[in-house]
Amino acid sequence: MGLFGFGNKKAAVAGASDTYELKGPAGPGRTQCLLLAGIRGIELQADISADDTVTLTHGPVTLTGVSAIETYLDIKGQGAPLKPKKARHLGEQNRWIEISNQLLDQHQKVDQIMQRMNEILAEQEFLAGPLTQADPHVAGSVLALKRARQCPPDLSNVEAWLKRLQEKYRETCVSEL
Repeated sequence: MGLFGFGNKKAAVAGASDTYELKGPAGPGRTQCLLLAGIRGIELQADISADDTVTLTHGPVTLTGVSAIETYLDIKGQGAPLKPKKARHLGEQNRWIEISNQLLDQHQKVDQIMQRMNEILAEQEFLAGPLTQADPHVAGSVLALKRARQCPPDLSNVEAWLKRLQEKYRETCVSEL
């Protein structure tokens, strides 16, 4: 067996008929995964649980943690993955994901960041230019801030962006958000 118990062991593979099940606490991480699944055309069953972390089960495959789940859903989804091929877009995606986490963890400069986001979305349809993993990830954080009434008012471009993402979600996913 390889380092840390990995390697030399055949990995479990999910089949096309295996269902996707998402469990975890109600909150931004779960919402981020739900949005990404919907945008990528993956139907999943979502349950709120008392667990501390978000977990995805797809047949014999079980993943824990939002980042791992987002990557898996992106690759398994319909069409081309959202992970950008251009370095600039990938850098922007990762920057927005980092900013999103800071907004939730420390509520740092929420007004300033949200205003800048509104300005960027006035010039382009999505945060990094094309639709990337950053969009559902940041949207989950923004929705959590809105629910907590910590989002500044009058961000029309952010609102339009959220509507675009929710429409993409509804086009492909039947479960609740």
